[in-house]
Amino acid sequence: MKYLRYFNRMKIEWVLNAVRKQGFIYIPIFWLMIFSIFVIFTGLSNAYSVKTYSKDDTPFGSPLDVWMNKFWQWWVPVTIDEATPKPDGCLINSSNPMVFLMDTTVKDPPRQICKISSNQSIAIPLWGAFMEDSISPQGEQPFKGYSYEQLSKEARQQADLGAVTSLVKVDGVPVAKLDVVSSMRAGKLDYKINSMDNVTELYSKGFNVTIPEDTHFPDQNIGTWRSGAHGWWTFLKPLSPGDHTVEYNVGITGTGPNDHSSEITYDLKVE
Repeated sequence: MKYLRYFNRMKIEWVLNAVRKQGFIYIPIFWLMIFSIFVIFTGLSNAYSVKTYSKDDTPFGSPLDVWMNKFWQWWVPVTIDEATPKPDGCLINSSNPMVFLMDTTVKDPPRQICKISSNQSIAIPLWGAFMEDSISPQGEQPFKGYSYEQLSKEARQQADLGAVTSLVKVDGVPVAKLDVVSSMRAGKLDYKINSMDNVTELYSKGFNVTIPEDTHFPDQNIGTWRSGAHGWWTFLKPLSPGDHTVEYNVGITGTGPNDHSSEITYDLKVE
């Protein structure tokens, strides 16, 4: 240990002697270099940083679960043709300040090319479901009298089980990651979160959903119904003007015949 102290003292004396010999001009040059490096890297970080909303944020005056509700109110009535992405098409809802990208139930769609505003945020549905209190043509209504909270809980426990993984990239850089496993055991939800980085899990407080005859969802009961919803989402704050690529995927395993995977890519022209 004493040799280490001696060595350190000698290093300090060597530096001081070098400064005395060369003059103090090297000191401001050294700090100027440090400042320049700091400015350059800080500028790059700000230029290419992508920010996300957290669970308690209220973008454009609405909580995130309300934006999830609005997504389902848009996505459910979409027809089969409208819900089928076309090569170089633009399957998107940009009529709100919060832009909605397509649901990951769409299997490996072709690349989409869209224009949005630099004032708009982006809602990315990683995986989720809605559950309504509809009445079948046979008069069956299994969720009759359920509260909105109970409907959202049913969406979670019936449709959003298994191992769910997802990764979101913007311009090739990972910005969000999801890795969770859940199952029902003795009537209770067994839930393990491995990672949930920049991902928000939401339960709806309730909304009305209209299911038309030509909805792309199969085997639905036509009408307007009370509904709940659950899901995992990533909400991006407005991107800087220019060309950006948003990629997101999902992998569902452990559900048997309902296992699923999808890779989705958007090329966005932000103006």
